[in-house]
Amino acid sequence: MNRTIRTLTIALALPILIGAAFAAPKRENLVRRIVNSEYALEEIMAKRETQIPAPILEQAKGVIITLNYRGGFMLGGHAGRGVLVAKNLLNGEWGVPAFVSTGGANLGFQLGVKEIDTVYVIMDDATVRKAYTGRFDLGADAAAVAGPKGVRTEANESDDYKNANILVYTTTKGLFAGVSVKAGWVKPDNSATKIFYNTHYNAPEIVLSDWFDLPREAQALINRLNYYTGGGI
Repeated sequence: MNRTIRTLTIALALPILIGAAFAAPKRENLVRRIVNSEYALEEIMAKRETQIPAPILEQAKGVIITLNYRGGFMLGGHAGRGVLVAKNLLNGEWGVPAFVSTGGANLGFQLGVKEIDTVYVIMDDATVRKAYTGRFDLGADAAAVAGPKGVRTEANESDDYKNANILVYTTTKGLFAGVSVKAGWVKPDNSATKIFYNTHYNAPEIVLSDWFDLPREAQALINRLNYYTGGGI
């Protein structure tokens, strides 16, 4: 199958893939989502051009790590799943993860499907609350800009990012020809979070708690966050 036919086939199959991804999750699928989030974070931190500086993670109040798929033709869109990890308000340490869903729309000529691994670094407590209590729209409810990358010096530092609520770091895979995403949203995936923790509590009680034990399946993700926050690369 040549590249054009293969690309068209994938693009036409995107609604089916998204529909399957948004079906009621099983716990093993949620574990896979956490593992994939760890890999996405590792991939972003492995390259200087996408790397999140340790001082940014030290100042951050939370992170959302997502794996999104987007594509289509004249009207396209993106949809995905991810995890939210917030810092505990009492001790400032990374807490237990909760699950989120993401989406958005694109306008313009587009061809193909692209997997987009993205880390949203949240810089204020109010935006963290929006992320775990209800849907919020990037651009409307929270100012999101590209974050500073790699090792920074006074010579190359810009102040453009310092007033933003969210700093965005991303790497892409696959073919996509068209305009970039102009808007997007994030909302808590409470059904997934309840299944993962086998609880009736929603994301706010879990994310901000100091009495939910970190599941062993999420330990590697939190260890990696701590490693990068401490300056490890």
